[in-house]
Amino acid sequence: MSTCTLLLVRHGETDWNAEQRWQGQCDVPLNETGRVQARRLGTRLARLWEQGTLPRPARVLVSDLSRAIETAQLLNVAPLLETDIRLRERGFGSWEGRTSTEVGHAPGSRERAPDAESLESVWERMRAVIEPLEGVVLIVGHGGALRALLAHAAGHGPEGMRHFTLANTSLSVVTYAPQDSKLLRLNDIAHLEDGI
Repeated sequence: MSTCTLLLVRHGETDWNAEQRWQGQCDVPLNETGRVQARRLGTRLARLWEQGTLPRPARVLVSDLSRAIETAQLLNVAPLLETDIRLRERGFGSWEGRTSTEVGHAPGSRERAPDAESLESVWERMRAVIEPLEGVVLIVGHGGALRALLAHAAGHGPEGMRHFTLANTSLSVVTYAPQDSKLLRLNDIAHLEDGI
């Protein structure tokens, strides 16, 4: 792997996020709150890039699901967009579209639907995405999939994905180098607070 800096953005809110439904790989669009969140992050990113306090990306990789694509478009980086199906959220199988209450899932539990994608599978496909990357890349994706990149940068295996939480439109920054990866910013949602 070459040295690269990844700017990781989780998509904006959807109705299913608000209802605490398992989305997985279902194509659920942003709701109005999610659009406002993405616009606010876009304004903040433009300011950070203008000030030189955050590196400007040469590429923007985005999941092919509409909630990620629309988030990226609202960040005003559309000319650089490249969709990649491997950036999709973890597949939650028969739990998709249902709430935790409906499936009997206790908060913090490690249970999953029997037909859900394994953490190891998500880990491997996300590693395959970043292996050839160089320079500064903005990735707009999903909480579960992006947590794999954070765990990898922190030196954890797939189980380490459980140690991270990402809010909608959160910004995290990771540098990858052959022997020295670092988490520089994690779950930053300052743009959602009053007065960006």
